[in-house]
Amino acid sequence: MIKLYHDMEDSVSFPLSDLAGPSWQTLIDQLYLKLKAEMQGNDGFVRRVKVAREAQRKADIQSAINQFRGLNDLTKLDVAVDQLADKFLSINNSYSQELYYDHLPALGDGVLNAGKPEIAQISSFLADPQASETGKDRVRALVARVINESLSQANKSNAGEAGENLVRAILSAAGLTKDTDYREQYKSKSGSDTDFVFPCVPDQQDQKVELFMAVQMSSNDRARLTASELKIGGKPFVFSGNGLKASKKKLKDIGAQIIESQKANKVNLVCYGPELQREIDRLKKAEKATANDAKKKELRERRDYFENYTWSIAEFAEHVKKRFS
Repeated sequence: MIKLYHDMEDSVSFPLSDLAGPSWQTLIDQLYLKLKAEMQGNDGFVRRVKVAREAQRKADIQSAINQFRGLNDLTKLDVAVDQLADKFLSINNSYSQELYYDHLPALGDGVLNAGKPEIAQISSFLADPQASETGKDRVRALVARVINESLSQANKSNAGEAGENLVRAILSAAGLTKDTDYREQYKSKSGSDTDFVFPCVPDQQDQKVELFMAVQMSSNDRARLTASELKIGGKPFVFSGNGLKASKKKLKDIGAQIIESQKANKVNLVCYGPELQREIDRLKKAEKATANDAKKKELRERRDYFENYTWSIAEFAEHVKKRFS
């Protein structure tokens, strides 16, 4: 009979075979809490598995970025970046799917489960030919649940990283070099770190920064956080992945209050060119279709932002190439 450690204060004190019995729902809730504690966190099992493959994942991402260095023709950069975003998504998904669908063998890895008694005992239980198949099915489902919860947060982190990597590829295509032509994670005297600043200047010298750029991939909420990154003085920009095939959001998903705030603060938006044109066309059509004066005015003001405060990816690349390379 497979049991978790009874002599450990924080262990679940019931045989895993009891998960095939009438009290399994109460028991599995207890096991869920213990398994979650071992799976999640900075030294959790999921984190350990990710770290074991992180170097290769980052190498795959960097290899994709390297292909953009010093492109001769920037006019097709919007399409190329859209394809690159798909590539990033494919790379990240390949690692996430491997963990999600092939995690059971890893449960028995002595390095990965070191100091994780519940995980080690679950692995033994699943390998026991005499153990209840019903109990095994419930344990497998529970492990998949906890891993899925962990991957959900990891996917959000990967999305944020993807946005910054897209900007790195754009700057690479324009021939710019990090720490020579621009800075990353610039620290100001106030507010949050800024994702990218131009030119490359020491921290806390806002007066020397000509262009501040915050990055979002596809979160409307992320736009609410950019105010603390875009300091007074330099020209403020936000890169948005909204409208890229790899993004869950479109430009139409950016709320009216955010657009009004960015327009009032003269925040420039860099986005996928074809999506920008689609949004402008959509607003024109909606404006023409409504007879409500207030709604027409709202649509017109939104369109004004997208027509006068936005840059396609290619336009932005040309701008920084001329100004900072």
